[in-house]
Amino acid sequence: MNFRIVDLAETGSTNDWIAEHPENGLWVRADRQTAGRGRRARTWTSEIGNLFTSTLAAPQPGEGPSQQLSFVAANALLETVARWVPRDRLSLKWPNDLLLDGVKVAGILLEGHAQGVIIGIGVNLAHFPEGTERPATSLAAVGIAPPSAREACRTLAEAFAAHRRRWREEGFVATRADWLAAAAGLGKPIVARLGNADLTGTFDGLAEDGALLLRLPDGTLRPIHAGEVFTLGDRA
Repeated sequence: MNFRIVDLAETGSTNDWIAEHPENGLWVRADRQTAGRGRRARTWTSEIGNLFTSTLAAPQPGEGPSQQLSFVAANALLETVARWVPRDRLSLKWPNDLLLDGVKVAGILLEGHAQGVIIGIGVNLAHFPEGTERPATSLAAVGIAPPSAREACRTLAEAFAAHRRRWREEGFVATRADWLAAAAGLGKPIVARLGNADLTGTFDGLAEDGALLLRLPDGTLRPIHAGEVFTLGDRA
């Protein structure tokens, strides 16, 4: 799948920019965002030197449900950052974070669009935000010389195209296997926060639709389709 990248000095949000310029395979990267956001409308700090990029994924023949794109994007993100960071220091936190040494270094935001799904990705290459709800880090903060945001974006676009092709040709079974191979907390006690309610159990894998499988203390297997998960010592 061909792709092209538009570089901007500044924009409000790369997701909003793509929404106004919908084109399958188009990526936009901004040096700085003035209104960047993460999940649950959280502000995404946008320091120059980090990667802020978005793309539109319009449905293609052979592809599964659009929610599976979250895992396609996560696998591509892991592969991208692993170009500069040893892979054994990276892990994927359900549903959309990349961890470096167990601390968030990148995130993914999916938003619906009339022509498909907008995928926004932010990577802390040179900087990380202070005073966040949970700790964050960057490549530079752990002593790894970061690539330029432009180089990281091109690497990500190439990796996403490859993982999207694998998803299309081999199905979600292959994508899920790739994701689980790097999953944080698999087989360990976790807490799933569903609104104001917390459920404690063991992270038992992913369902065929991508839901997190939580094994409750009574042995019941509970699929979690939306929410946030934490290790037992990581609740706010």
